[in-house]
Amino acid sequence: MSSLVSGVTHPAFAAVEAVNAALDELADASLWSLSTAEAARLVVEVEKVSRRVGSAQLMVLAQADSVAVRALTGARSTSLWLRGAADVPVFAGRGRLALHHQLTGRPLVAAALAAGAVSVEAATAVCAALVGLPPGVPAVEVGSVERLLVDVATADGAVAVSKWATRIAQQWAPEVLEQREAAARAARFLSVTTGRDGTVGVAGRFDQEAGALLTAVLGALAAPAAAVDGVPDARDAGARWADALLHLCRQATSGLPQVAGERPNVLLTISLETLRDGLADLEPFGAMLPAAGRPGGAGLLAGGVPVSPGLARKILCDANVIPVVCGGGSEVLDVGRSTRTIPTAIRRALVVRDQGCVFPGCDRPPSWADAHHIVYWSDGGLTCLTNLVLLCGHHHEVIHHDAWQIVMHDGLPWFIPPTWIDPDQTPRQHARHRTPNP
Repeated sequence: MSSLVSGVTHPAFAAVEAVNAALDELADASLWSLSTAEAARLVVEVEKVSRRVGSAQLMVLAQADSVAVRALTGARSTSLWLRGAADVPVFAGRGRLALHHQLTGRPLVAAALAAGAVSVEAATAVCAALVGLPPGVPAVEVGSVERLLVDVATADGAVAVSKWATRIAQQWAPEVLEQREAAARAARFLSVTTGRDGTVGVAGRFDQEAGALLTAVLGALAAPAAAVDGVPDARDAGARWADALLHLCRQATSGLPQVAGERPNVLLTISLETLRDGLADLEPFGAMLPAAGRPGGAGLLAGGVPVSPGLARKILCDANVIPVVCGGGSEVLDVGRSTRTIPTAIRRALVVRDQGCVFPGCDRPPSWADAHHIVYWSDGGLTCLTNLVLLCGHHHEVIHHDAWQIVMHDGLPWFIPPTWIDPDQTPRQHARHRTPNP
């Protein structure tokens, strides 16, 4: 790693060699012998070393830029040269050079980063906060503000720096804060993009007020689900937030403006031959579909996105097709094969009977639950109370993918676990349904 300059090894390379030698020693160290307290301290110390290396990266890259190192490969810029020489993204190289330039006029921030007291992210936040100070802040106070923000960064990190910068702006120029809030509202956006495989990406940014509402509502829905049979919620935070947004969408459909006389729906095209393996009694319905609507073994969502038969069956748990049986007062209690969409009267009866998700151990309320056909509608199952149960989104997935079975006994649902959970497959029932074992 050494380099000869006029026949003498430059001390900078000797320093890098020493750092690498020390890292080799760390890699060979017996970390298993550390106590809990020692392990915690070591993590913090290594982070400080990483921060000091980050400061060194800024310094040496700035020097390389000053001597036009890009000329060695004919690159247009130092950041492009760095990408080719060390596989560092161009935006990262540009950011390092910009931060070094800012630090040249911020001695307190630069010293804190060089000592490993603050991270590169925190140093960047401090510099951004100082650049964004309102014009009303006296020049003689800027040094004091820098010292305050460095102390905040050292103690609490980059996020705290941004909050303190806002407080300082409000103190010196309240109107600036209002201007920033207005700019944030004007810059709000949400983009929804559909990939070639039918998956959907969502990205966006909201102003402070809208963001607080969004995080409060989604945060309440994104909490880990209650453990079932002692097994905790396996979803990570990202999956829980995604499920929370989907839950809001499902809840909102009933209140959305109707289109062509019905609420918005997910449209699925699939041949009944595919779902029923060509059973003769349902072939006439399959024949009613156009050839493009009879994909071999798969369904098609809007836009021609193919889905597996398993996902198609799940979507078809809430479906539409023929005869209606009415109960007292002409309320629809059994619509047979006429509809996969659950009529209001049946939904109300389900809520009265099930009182929420009926999967054993679940406490999700009726408003969080979907009506699930025990015998799939696509398999000829009827839309009636004896063939429907309420399941929350999580347990709807469990039923469709984890081989649980649902059976009705005395008008109430029982759940039979797969053999990998219970070799004896002993039926289970929700605690709110106190009935004898079938």
